[in-house]
Amino acid sequence: MSDSHKRPEIVPNKLMDLLVNDVFSKHGIDKEQIKGKLSEEKRQMIKEMVEDLSKRVDEFVKQTNAAKDKK
Repeated sequence: MSDSHKRPEIVPNKLMDLLVNDVFSKHGIDKEQIKGKLSEEKRQMIKEMVEDLSKRVDEFVKQTNAAKDKK
């Protein structure tokens, strides 16, 4: 069994890191510079967005696995 099946949270975390880093680099933003500048409201919004995206990715993976199992 591969690591992705043992620890399904690895894929969403890596995916989120990749997406965030890509957006930051596109706009010339350094993560270290903005860490202390986010308001608490924006931090909460980002956290909720990450959680939502993680849920969507998990659901997609479940659907994909279910479709593979039916074949």
